[in-house]
Amino acid sequence: MPELPEVETIKRELVELIKNPPNGEASKKIKSVDINLAKQVKMPKAKFLRLVEGQKIKNIRRRAKMIIFDLASGWHLVFHLKMTGQLIYRGKGGKLAGGGHPIRQDLEDLPNKYSHVIFNFQGGSRLFFNDLRQFGWVKLVNNKELEKIDKEFGIEPLEREFTFKRFKELLEKKQNKVIKPLLLEQGVIAGIGNIYAQEACFCAGIMPNRRVKDIDEAELKKLYNCLIKILKLAVEKKGTSADNYVDAFGRQGSMVEYLKVYDRKGKKCYKCRGEIKVMKQGSRTTAYCGACQR
Repeated sequence: MPELPEVETIKRELVELIKNPPNGEASKKIKSVDINLAKQVKMPKAKFLRLVEGQKIKNIRRRAKMIIFDLASGWHLVFHLKMTGQLIYRGKGGKLAGGGHPIRQDLEDLPNKYSHVIFNFQGGSRLFFNDLRQFGWVKLVNNKELEKIDKEFGIEPLEREFTFKRFKELLEKKQNKVIKPLLLEQGVIAGIGNIYAQEACFCAGIMPNRRVKDIDEAELKKLYNCLIKILKLAVEKKGTSADNYVDAFGRQGSMVEYLKVYDRKGKKCYKCRGEIKVMKQGSRTTAYCGACQR
């Protein structure tokens, strides 16, 4: 599933071409919507069309692993790509933006059989919501419903409010929790997934199975700094491409070149040359270096 850096990359590309369209393209106004799979919109089809068609997009933003389109009417389109979703924008001149899970047909053939919802903009540009396994969704919500969704998620780790003091307070409330699974709890810190939680633990020299109560303040400070550093680098490198993410041009994010432990089971640690091992934590696999992490 795309994590914060990958979703942020998609959002930035969409902002560039939808909210700030080139050459005066009128791509902010949604002229019509084609719904090919009704369950993807989580609302009766007729109501969805009535409330969305003819609306202008005022803003595009990210919350956790979701992308939100704020409409002029006060309603909000909330997209979650889940495991295999895509948001691909095709401009009038063929310019692409967005990204998500790579689908073999995605760029050569749009729309394709996975294009479940298509937004047609005034001026001829289109936004395709594609999903191979149909776990993703788009919801149309009002302000009250959006507030409810927002409250399900914790602090954004790249926002100014995410200070070390706040980070420490959040973790101190979870003293008996194991650190790496705790970093994945979206109600505590939003947007962090399996890749970057593993990398942050390695960067900080902390074994991913340690409990918060056994981690001292100096180690917590290092973990905090590592989280921010790694997430910022991942955004700069347009995310990590394993088997589940490319941008709209089919390009892979280059963060994979900077990963130290993720998906490196049995390989040599870049730091100590020891072997990278893995452990199971719930349903997830966690990679670590037993020499560099304690």
